[in-house]
Amino acid sequence: MSDLQDHPALTRLSRFEQGKPMPVRKPALMGYQPTLDGVRAVSVIAVTLYHAGFTWMHGGFFGVEVFFVVSGFLITSLLIEERDGSGKVSLWHFWLRRWRRLLPALFTMLIAIGVWAVFWGTAEQHTQVRRDYPWGIFYLANWGQVFSKVAYFSGTPTLFRHLWSLAVEEQWYLLWPVVFIVFFSRKSRGAIPESDKRRGTTLAMIALGLMAATAAAHVTKWPTKWPFFFSLDPSQWGMRPVETTNFLYLSTFTRSSGLLLGAATAFLWRPWRARKRAAASAGQALNIVAFLAVAVLFTAFAIGKVADAATYLWLLPSVTIASAALVAVLVHPAAGGARAVFGSRPLVEIGKRSYGLYLWTWPISRIVNAYDGSPDKFLLAMAIAIPVSEVCYRYIETPIRKGVLGRWWEQRQRRDWNLVTACATVSAVAVAGSMSVFFLNTDAVFDAAKDTSNTAVFDPSAIGSTVPATVPESSLVPTETTIGPPVTAATLPRRVVILGDSTAHSLAINLPVGIESTFLLTDGSLEGCTVYSDGQAVSSRDGYTRKFAGCSGWQQDWVDAAQAAQAEVALVVIGPWDVFDQQVAGVDIPFGSPTADDRFIGGVLSGINALASVGVEAALLEVPCMRPVDIPGAGVPALPERGDDARVAHVNDMLRQVAADNPTKATFIDGPKDYCTSEFLATNLNYRWDGVHPLSSGTKLTFQTIANALLAIPIG
Repeated sequence: MSDLQDHPALTRLSRFEQGKPMPVRKPALMGYQPTLDGVRAVSVIAVTLYHAGFTWMHGGFFGVEVFFVVSGFLITSLLIEERDGSGKVSLWHFWLRRWRRLLPALFTMLIAIGVWAVFWGTAEQHTQVRRDYPWGIFYLANWGQVFSKVAYFSGTPTLFRHLWSLAVEEQWYLLWPVVFIVFFSRKSRGAIPESDKRRGTTLAMIALGLMAATAAAHVTKWPTKWPFFFSLDPSQWGMRPVETTNFLYLSTFTRSSGLLLGAATAFLWRPWRARKRAAASAGQALNIVAFLAVAVLFTAFAIGKVADAATYLWLLPSVTIASAALVAVLVHPAAGGARAVFGSRPLVEIGKRSYGLYLWTWPISRIVNAYDGSPDKFLLAMAIAIPVSEVCYRYIETPIRKGVLGRWWEQRQRRDWNLVTACATVSAVAVAGSMSVFFLNTDAVFDAAKDTSNTAVFDPSAIGSTVPATVPESSLVPTETTIGPPVTAATLPRRVVILGDSTAHSLAINLPVGIESTFLLTDGSLEGCTVYSDGQAVSSRDGYTRKFAGCSGWQQDWVDAAQAAQAEVALVVIGPWDVFDQQVAGVDIPFGSPTADDRFIGGVLSGINALASVGVEAALLEVPCMRPVDIPGAGVPALPERGDDARVAHVNDMLRQVAADNPTKATFIDGPKDYCTSEFLATNLNYRWDGVHPLSSGTKLTFQTIANALLAIPIG
């Protein structure tokens, strides 16, 4: 009898019992989602219109937040799919893909705009390039602007202001894969395993917590200082002052909520993996959600303002959540209507080019001054930027992203390599040498108010006589200023600290030659600060505002400056920020109202009391009539309130009242009347470069007028 194991039936039964291993079903991949490019298109259009300065697109900057949410979702989805497919995530390949996608276009833009600025840009733009290049190259532009003295949303916009958002995203690309590998790298099976649901929920809670923390920080005006360590010199490290709103808008921490919520959505939402078809009613529900999300976004685009409290309290969180909801809908196969709209070819094609459009439209708009809401300038900027962006997309971005350089590297010949090496070396040396010369010959800080000619000469012997105002002999408008003899014989030179806003700064840096024998003057000014620590000035021109939150502690700054200068007298030069309506804690305060007057007088009193506590008397300089004009390079446009002589006169009346009520602490000093009586001199830009801030000729006129009054102030 044969062995039972050899019987054919038993052999077949054995095979049946053992069975064949069931094939493991690989999870479905998300694949290319054209609808996400459609979302990018809407975002870049909103941002571009915002950059153009159109008042009906105040909140177009929220388009950046939409970008963040899309990036968080897309990048995390790709990491999850790589983890689930191969069981691991390759950091090198991830970063290589990101670098090929981002760096070529960025460096092309930096080189092109940098060359333009060097050869054809203004002195201010030279300084901007010198300051912004290192931050931009190393993807730290957001921190460069956080620690800048000029807030993102005020002052003259720089050529590379828009790079802050790219810096936030690149920092995310650098850190998030590492976090993912450390905490979320365990391979999963199924549509959405419980572990990923927990991870997504945790990330969503962290994102919501960041939104709440950002809102709380805005309410409490935190932070005012932040650690600075972006320097090769350790002695430069330490706490640096920051403007709260500037920090909240630009910092990696406060702007990561959109990226994190997008990542949370990727963990919680993978409809392409679902094994069952969605119910017919699901498509309708999804389309309704998409419609509501779009309504939230477009409302924010229309009403949002960068510096408004509402932005950080509820608008930005609403945009973040709406963006996540829209992304979730648009990747769902059942959302037919929404997918048809956002997947339309025009939007998709714009979305594919959104990165290049974002890179190029802003600096070109800045070059042609298309950022003040002018339709003609906007069309000119777009006529240049769109073709330039398209050329960059076709011949730089796309080929490099598809691996042209990698294929060339693999196929290179030794002769080619030697030639390329030689060319690259020569180019690197040329660029490095040129940039070194440029950096060495460019001011680190541009000061539009600085008079480089400085031809005015202060004549001490003219004090006590009739001194003609410094008007060209060709002028047909005669004017002169009469100065009486000094009342007291002050010890010369009298030590004076100049306190106040940017007009005080202009006086301090544009001193006429020879004044040092009469006055030893020190600059103690605070840019954009008058006598307030909160609230904001509000202009009727395009809703222009100036926040005073960054001026907190100005009284102590006055005292510190006076003591450092060993000043006998403090010349207080304010006024240009005191002729506006104000808004405090959301409440509008009209100029000239009792509340506004009490606020101004109280501020002045707190300043002179602080000075009196260290034995320094305040000389309150009369605010001159102003004739503001728009000047390229000016940090502030021509605001009509400054040209209102009635408002200026009211401010002067209050300053006189303060001096009269506090004769032992303050003296009111009459300034040049010529700025009100002589139209030629009032509008002469050789005296005040923008009709407000004096140059050396204007400073000479002021000090000739006030010299005896300053010398007459008794000390001790």
